[in-house]
Amino acid sequence: MESQREQAQMMEAISTLAGGIAHRFNNDLHIITGYIDLLKMNLPDNEKIDKYIEPVRASVCRMSHLTNQFLAFAREGKYQPKVLSLTDFVAESLLLIQHSINQGIHIETDLTIDVSHVEADFTQMQMVLSALLDNAQEAIKAKGLIQISTRNEDIGEDFAGRPAGLEPGCYACLTIKDNGKGMDEETKDRIFEPFFTTKIQGCGLGMAAVYGIVKNHDGWIRVDSELWKGTAVRIYLPSINGRA
Repeated sequence: MESQREQAQMMEAISTLAGGIAHRFNNDLHIITGYIDLLKMNLPDNEKIDKYIEPVRASVCRMSHLTNQFLAFAREGKYQPKVLSLTDFVAESLLLIQHSINQGIHIETDLTIDVSHVEADFTQMQMVLSALLDNAQEAIKAKGLIQISTRNEDIGEDFAGRPAGLEPGCYACLTIKDNGKGMDEETKDRIFEPFFTTKIQGCGLGMAAVYGIVKNHDGWIRVDSELWKGTAVRIYLPSINGRA
């Protein structure tokens, strides 16, 4: 419990810092975007200007995406929450993002029809699902299996591994499990730290953003993993008015 408390305090401090940085970034990005638009208005149909403007606009878009990840980690990204079913959310989202999964990786689903409804931001939750599928794909490399399931879960006071800040009650659980290379304990303990990454390339904000989004939805994320035995990530979101 002491270790959990220290981890929570550290993540809270980093979250506050990330939020401040993100807001400063946003202010400057708005200024850059404004001047780009003014240039386009004052010099329309100027191919030479367009040649230099478009790379700047592309950089602004990339930085804007990074800023949104900072805000998600800082728990400032729950913009349009609505009541939804995790089962319906997964089914709909997979249609949009499944094309990004390598053909050698099979996705298997076990989606409970009567899973509890939750209040969540659809776009933010899509960011969560995409990040977790990307990580699972990275762990598998070539051929393997990703299992996605939804179910109801009653979490009591004696629930194994329940953090001190999570209220007992009824939750909807989304699980993403892969049979990839897994993680050792040191890596597993650090995966939610901003900019920590085991990838060759990448900014390392994916799982930090996932952590922020789940916490922002009053939820909990649990990671179980062993080297060469795969990884299971479970996301618990509080249900609305008990079972759906």
